[in-house]
Amino acid sequence: MELTAEDVAFTFGKMQELQNGIPFGFIFQDVDTITVEDKYTVRVKFKNPMASLIQALVVGILPKHLLGGEDIKKTSFNQHPIGTGPYKLKSWSEKEIILEANNDYFLGRPHLDQIQVRVYPNREAAWAKLMAGEVDFFDLLTPDNYEILKQVPTFHLYSVPMPYYYLVAFNLKQKLFSDLRVRQALNYAINKEEIVAKVLRGQGQVAAETIYPGSWAYSPGVKPYSYDPKRALTLFKEAGWADHDGDHFLDKNGKPFEFTVNVNEGDDLKQKALFFIQQQLLDIGIRMKVMLFDATDTGFLFKKKFDAHFPEIVARGDPDFSYKYWHSSQIKDGFNVSSYRNGKVDRLLEEGRTEFDMEKRKALYFSFQEEILKDPPGIFLFWTNYLVGVHERFKGVQISPVGPFANIREWYVPKAEQKYTDTKFGDPITLEKDE
Repeated sequence: MELTAEDVAFTFGKMQELQNGIPFGFIFQDVDTITVEDKYTVRVKFKNPMASLIQALVVGILPKHLLGGEDIKKTSFNQHPIGTGPYKLKSWSEKEIILEANNDYFLGRPHLDQIQVRVYPNREAAWAKLMAGEVDFFDLLTPDNYEILKQVPTFHLYSVPMPYYYLVAFNLKQKLFSDLRVRQALNYAINKEEIVAKVLRGQGQVAAETIYPGSWAYSPGVKPYSYDPKRALTLFKEAGWADHDGDHFLDKNGKPFEFTVNVNEGDDLKQKALFFIQQQLLDIGIRMKVMLFDATDTGFLFKKKFDAHFPEIVARGDPDFSYKYWHSSQIKDGFNVSSYRNGKVDRLLEEGRTEFDMEKRKALYFSFQEEILKDPPGIFLFWTNYLVGVHERFKGVQISPVGPFANIREWYVPKAEQKYTDTKFGDPITLEKDE
């Protein structure tokens, strides 16, 4: 069936219902009415101006004729989806997903007949299959694996800055982090350049704020905290923290400066970064403990029962994304689990989401970046690169922060390099996916 305005209106209505579980979902709190004007026109009326609206509406469209009256979270459609993209779902099993070319795709049929996604028990098993020549595409490479794969001449490697920033975020309800000088001191105490060099193998850059460096709203004038342990100790001393008892650790009123960082288990990159942070904090007399948690059990964050945690936060698309994480209105029921509260930041984020003049809007987000760096909610660390390996047989490949398959329709294998001779249009591509 044809995709029409009815499907679009249905999808936006569902987004309005499921605000908390989707990107930019908070924007749909301000939807007033959704009206189908004609077969190809939908009018969405908002209660308040929303400059990031266009970005928020860039979503996949759901088929009304299949999902009308269904529970979106429980429907069988989730295992048998249909769409209007260049590929259609052919089969889906526990070990393999097969997509086949959509002959009716509106931009033209893709070159590759199939995409085969094979599921392996772990990343090591997937890596072994890649080295054996059974996998054509491998994404989310670690910096270490990326360096190894450089030695494999049959793979082309891609390194693209990802729109995620990493920081050790403080729980600002904890008295330990209430003093601005302490938060600034902790930023001066960490050698982020060393972490980027040794943990990321140079595949990333030091972070200074929450706006993606590839964004029109990114301010190149906002510089990261330099590594300056002496400056850190001076600020700690001004805040009352010093080695008063001669044990080489900072203390105040008889209590040592120590805290615990919660990090999701299984994330080797974060754990390696925390090892360096632990050592650098020990150098100035601070104990930092690390506690692992199951990534599916994050209730303690929203209950504010932690000292600090180590998230990677999305900064994709419009800079209004920062509102949901750092505006004080998001402390109680939103994603501002750090309980960050700054009146100037609130005002800049509010004005930024309602200002339609791009130059004025850019100036607002430049000021926001300066303010949140000056009054940091945590230790800003780094942006990582998205590391991908694709077999050299595949041509026309472009990898972007939007996703590895943004231009998958244009990928092809020259006939002389095809491994499979029984396909009309060219090789399938085999992708890895660990459980």
